[in-house]
Amino acid sequence: MKALYLTWNAISIISLVVFVFFAIKKKTRLSPIVATLCSLAALCLISYTAQFYTTNKRVALAFCAIYYICDLCVLSVIYLFVISIAEISKSAKNITAPVWVFFVLSILDFIGFISNIWTENVIKLSPVFFADGSFDYWKRSFGWPMYLDMTLQIVMCALILLALLKRTFKLPSFYRGNFITLMIFFLIVIILNNSNYFYTFKFEMSITLYVFLAAYAFQISFWGLNSSLLNTMLSLVSENISYAVICFASRGKCFYLNREARAIFGFGHMGVAAAEAYRDKLLAQYPEKMFDFLTLTQSLQVNSETRTYECEYKIVKDSKDRNVVSYLKLADTTEEIKRLEEEKYKTERDALTGLYNRSAFFKKATEILRVNKSADFLLIATDIMDFKIVNNLFGEEAGNEVLKLQAALLSSSLNGPNSIFGRLTADKFAALVPKNSFKISAIEQNNATLQQAVTKYNYKLQNYTGIYEISDKFENPKFMYDKAAMTIENIRGNLENTIAFYDSSIMDKQIHDKRVVSEFDEALSNGEFVMYLQPQINAADEKILGAEALVRWISPERGIIPPIEFIPVLEKSGLIHKLDQYMWEEAAKKLAEWKAANNDMYISINISAKDFYYCDVYNFLTGLVEKYKIQPQKLNIEITETVLMQDISAHRQVIQKLNDYGFTIEMDDFGSGYSSLNTLKNLEMNTLKIDMGFLREANFSQKIKDIISSIISMSKTLGMTVITEGVETEDQVKFLKNANCDIFQGYFFSKPVSVSDFEKKYCEGAAK
Repeated sequence: MKALYLTWNAISIISLVVFVFFAIKKKTRLSPIVATLCSLAALCLISYTAQFYTTNKRVALAFCAIYYICDLCVLSVIYLFVISIAEISKSAKNITAPVWVFFVLSILDFIGFISNIWTENVIKLSPVFFADGSFDYWKRSFGWPMYLDMTLQIVMCALILLALLKRTFKLPSFYRGNFITLMIFFLIVIILNNSNYFYTFKFEMSITLYVFLAAYAFQISFWGLNSSLLNTMLSLVSENISYAVICFASRGKCFYLNREARAIFGFGHMGVAAAEAYRDKLLAQYPEKMFDFLTLTQSLQVNSETRTYECEYKIVKDSKDRNVVSYLKLADTTEEIKRLEEEKYKTERDALTGLYNRSAFFKKATEILRVNKSADFLLIATDIMDFKIVNNLFGEEAGNEVLKLQAALLSSSLNGPNSIFGRLTADKFAALVPKNSFKISAIEQNNATLQQAVTKYNYKLQNYTGIYEISDKFENPKFMYDKAAMTIENIRGNLENTIAFYDSSIMDKQIHDKRVVSEFDEALSNGEFVMYLQPQINAADEKILGAEALVRWISPERGIIPPIEFIPVLEKSGLIHKLDQYMWEEAAKKLAEWKAANNDMYISINISAKDFYYCDVYNFLTGLVEKYKIQPQKLNIEITETVLMQDISAHRQVIQKLNDYGFTIEMDDFGSGYSSLNTLKNLEMNTLKIDMGFLREANFSQKIKDIISSIISMSKTLGMTVITEGVETEDQVKFLKNANCDIFQGYFFSKPVSVSDFEKKYCEGAAK
């Protein structure tokens, strides 16, 4: 019996030492408490067991003292364990008076046990022998100081039981089972332990229960409680997460569906069967052999509504690559996809019309053309002429209505498979349509409807359309649109023809225009722009009075380039002011030479609309007069009515200052605009120049003659000199003389000639 008891104690001690080692290794909040508890329990077992190996009474009393001291310490640590395991107390409290009293009494108790080794006033040991006279064990008898130890143990046991009861009823049911089990273990230990005070046993069985108590504390601290808590937590979390979770055993049997999964597949056996059927259908398409982790997007019918789910299927395997379990996760992305679609719509669509915006249109056009390689497509560009006038005259709301109508007409009349429409900027729209579904009559009808919509504003709206037939589907759609837009520029201003197809001549013109712009600065610095002069003849005696300065570009490579090929390009590109300033200075230089040679002729120069915006016209011209010491009356300024009407209030001030300075101001191309009489009323002009278009009318009818006569008569009444340009026949000369025209200019007298040829013929004042 003794050998069996000692063997059991040895096993228990080794177990407790192992528990100490693992508790320290865990390094958790409870590790120090559990390690201390197991260490003290082991020490109790060692000290008690050691009594069986010694026959020395003094040594036996020492082991006995260690046992009782450790026994009380075990109770104290058990109390700390109970109050710490469920984290009821999150911070240390102040040490109270009862605690101090208990601590002092425990010290006295420990001192008593230590002194007992020599005094034996607490515990007396008496040897018990076998029948043969050999030593068996030490029998204990207790003195009155032992009551202090008993009292301390009873108080500590009561505190432990109170703490266990309190936590059993106060904490959630999750913890309750662990505390009840711990309380039962502890009660058994207390009963057996305290029975030694009333009965004398050869072997104290309560000691053997320390290992079970310590083992259970170890288990619930690091395995049982944590594992159970983790499982409970995972269960609660999985029940409340926003996506569906379905778990399957290794052979595909469903054993768990969380709340979201039950909402999708149903409850009870029906839900399990539906989940298994869904898994089987999924694996029929994607066999498990092909993957360990599968993600895809699926649509499911839930409560008569189609929902979109992001599906994840994961197979969990063991170390031998065998399927252990698998789970299916379904995250409902219906609302997210809807939100993303709305955001995508906002980023791709024009807010006013709902059509694609610029970047989205070109991106979508690229996709369509790449996919439909065999189909023929047209890229259509539209532009409403002078649309800003609509906003300025009738308000932004009216302008927006026009734009929305244009978008609706375009998308409805040309709509079809693979047709897309976009609003690229303000009033500029684009469309990509299959050639076989395009009808030019639809564009014509759209333009008519658009015009009809603004008739209430008493305004004629012109909508231009350029059409590019796509030949290379890998060409950048932006370049395609540019070609369609070029076509519009080619017909802009044409009130009859508002629809045109792109052809290569338009690109040739663009190339020509770019060449003009790129070569201009170098040509100007090289002196390739040359002043030509066209005589202006006195109608009375047909003698020379002066000349109009006209420019010619004489290129070393291309010869003489006529003004019609470069003047409009320079005006459009904003470079015309450089050429005009150059010509003004050339005229001023020549007038200075003529003045030195006593030549009294004048030179008329032209001012374009862009000059007023790119340079200070007044200061530049007056500066030339002062620089070359010429008379301002000899440097006549020709300005067209069209230039004046672009900003008449601003230009009027400059023209008035030039007039006051002494320059002769001529209104050029009179009769070509819409407000000539109004212009004459608002501006001080010295000379009126009749547009050559009047003289080029077929048959030079009597009606034309009457108009010209009226203009000349009106000019005389206003005190203005009249010049008629484009005089080419003798009949025209005779008529104009009879109508009292003052000055002639035209091919009948001379075409524009170089300065040297002009001076050879006219510097002496010779007649034609």
